[in-house]
Amino acid sequence: MKELRCLVFTDQEVVKAVLDRRRRMKEPLPSGTVGKVTYRPGQPGGGGVETLIQVTGDEGDDRSMPLHESEVAAALVSYCMGRKIPLPVESDKMIHLINGALTLMITMNFKKPPRLVEERGEAAEPAPAPAPGPVPRKAASRR
Repeated sequence: MKELRCLVFTDQEVVKAVLDRRRRMKEPLPSGTVGKVTYRPGQPGGGGVETLIQVTGDEGDDRSMPLHESEVAAALVSYCMGRKIPLPVESDKMIHLINGALTLMITMNFKKPPRLVEERGEAAEPAPAPAPGPVPRKAASRR
């Protein structure tokens, strides 16, 4: 059995998450104003989403900042952790494009062994009490 959770992010949340992560990692930040965010689905069968952030420089030049799927996924996980959104550690986390919105899909595989359940009419006999042994000297009281 598996559990699937989907967290859908706005473009503003994606940009904030990526910029916050780059700031923390001391990676270069784009100079200028962040504009439009676009997503390109990966190759068919290969999955993945490429995120492109359009940046208008201070001189008025437009350029696009391509982001790899792993960077965006790490930024979104960090964004969730910063907002106290619980994410299971032992789960698969992937980003997908659903209805034009970037979505973090979290899949958790339940690997727990099944619980043993006793039936009411066939309850096991209670275990006998252990036989009393010799009393340790320190525990014996002196009178």
